[in-house]
Amino acid sequence: MLEYIRTSAQSFGVKVAFGVIILVFVFWGVGNFNDRDYSNVVAMVNGQPILAQEFERAYRSAEEYLLRANPGLTREQLIRDHLGRTVLNDLIRQTLVLQEAERAGITVTPVELRQAVGKMRAFQDDKGRFDPEAYTRVLAAQRKSPAQYEKELADELLAGKIYALVTAPAWSDPDEPRRRYDFLRERRSVDYIFVPAGRFLDKVTVTDAEAQAWYDGHKADFAIPARVNVAYVAVRPEELVKPDSVSEADARAWYEANRNHFEQPEQVRAAHILVPLPQDADAAAEGEAREAIEKAASRLKAGEAFAKVADAVNPEGAAGPGGELGWITRGRTVPAFEEAAFALEPGTVSEPVRSPFGLHLILVEEKNPGGVPEFEKVADEARKGVAFERGSDRLHDTLDSLIEDNILNKPLAESAERHGLKAAESGFLDKEGLITTLGVKPEGADALLGAGAGLPVDSALEAGDSYLVARIVATEPASTKPFADVKDGIVKILGEEKALADALASAQATRAKLKDGPLPEAEAKSLGVKQAPAMERGGALADFAPDPALAEAIFADKPGDWLERVYSVSGPQGPGALLCRVAAVLPPDGAEWESVAEALTEGVRREREDAVYAIFLQSLADGAKVEVVNSNLVDRVNM
Repeated sequence: MLEYIRTSAQSFGVKVAFGVIILVFVFWGVGNFNDRDYSNVVAMVNGQPILAQEFERAYRSAEEYLLRANPGLTREQLIRDHLGRTVLNDLIRQTLVLQEAERAGITVTPVELRQAVGKMRAFQDDKGRFDPEAYTRVLAAQRKSPAQYEKELADELLAGKIYALVTAPAWSDPDEPRRRYDFLRERRSVDYIFVPAGRFLDKVTVTDAEAQAWYDGHKADFAIPARVNVAYVAVRPEELVKPDSVSEADARAWYEANRNHFEQPEQVRAAHILVPLPQDADAAAEGEAREAIEKAASRLKAGEAFAKVADAVNPEGAAGPGGELGWITRGRTVPAFEEAAFALEPGTVSEPVRSPFGLHLILVEEKNPGGVPEFEKVADEARKGVAFERGSDRLHDTLDSLIEDNILNKPLAESAERHGLKAAESGFLDKEGLITTLGVKPEGADALLGAGAGLPVDSALEAGDSYLVARIVATEPASTKPFADVKDGIVKILGEEKALADALASAQATRAKLKDGPLPEAEAKSLGVKQAPAMERGGALADFAPDPALAEAIFADKPGDWLERVYSVSGPQGPGALLCRVAAVLPPDGAEWESVAEALTEGVRREREDAVYAIFLQSLADGAKVEVVNSNLVDRVNM
């Protein structure tokens, strides 16, 4: 396989591949989808199993990364989007590559593995040397054993060797980066004629019949949702028992039984002065940084306030005003900084400390040794803990009592008062209002809207950290705003639509008379031709709202030719019709090219390599025997 790819990499098909090719293995339907007795196997790849533990570890890692990177995302959405299939496809790809490496006799030696581990910044001390303690600590934080990590790293290095071998003969046209740059950064100057729709507004009329017809076709736009006014009692465990009713003895007993609840981590409140210095900085850059940090230290020794020096030296985003970092707990910052900060006494400043971010002067302002505070300092919190537990014990009985009274049509206010609670009314709310104002779930809102006026809801409704016992005071059925109430708005909409149609017709008539090529100055003036500032590819015509179709047409047309089509646009004079032509094509900035040439050339080279590698991967996939044997685990069925 490797031999075929290497000899075929110079073929015309590979040379003309454009853009990054992302290969997705789609093995669903290959093999048998019926789960067999493979309790610990997810898939078989050329007879080699992908184990359930391996799949689960990869799935959890991908899930954790995506949830952290996308706060609004949920696990359920990832399941619906078939994250499991994506993870399995990746594991199949890895397995096929490693099998090909074994077939070709390509390996990673222990020396290569040891060198790769030693080069990892996370495993080095402040002098760039491998630190076994850092190695163990970082892996423990990632919940990985050294053996597991080294296996993963060896597989990664092996895949890298395969990639390098396969893509070595990849070819790219040396002129392509510049051509691509010229294409992407080309600008165009545009002449245009704008016909505002407002010019025709006083000439259009809208009949009652037209307005009525529009109303009849858009009644959903004027719908008024059903609403209910709800009388309710909100029940929270912490409100059923008052903390001040808890005796000191009971609070102290709870404190002793829950000491871990009060445990505080060791902390320091710190500020710092930072001179940035990359880990791989050369000797000259390091010398400049050390000189800068020493100057800052000299200013402090001369009596200048730490905050003043920090504000003068720190780069943007390095800290808060005055270099403030707030309270820091162990494990929340890089080891070198943490070790220095926790070793300082309050009010003292460190010597320069080297970290992956640069050189620091650290000021410790306060220290909290951590541990469990004395009872007297947390007595109020202990009383709240007791009250909450007792309230939780009473919660079900209280809800049962309130629901029973509600079903028996007893006044909610009196029932609530008997339990030390208060009743309230929501006012008229629709479904969205019930969810946002009362905090009920959608199904709870449906239950409220489905109950009749004067009737109780016969179960407690979840509402955030509360439960609601509710009765419907009054209802308003769903309806539609009367035509008379919305007629003026409809007439305005239709009038604007007609005016815009007239503007487009007028602009199209003008376009029919225009000839391509130079336009006499007098004619251009009479037509109101204006020239917009040069626009970039994919950009917007100045003063007008972005219109991708218009932008595409401008960059596809020849200079001097008026676009055949008239465009509906919105500009400073409101909506209207636009006809335009390319006045001139402006070449890109040569100086800018010099600054991006290296990066763009590297990008094109990598695209070609990725294209060759994609063909290699597809060839492996085409010749593979892959069978999914535990689709339920992959698709998270019944999990």
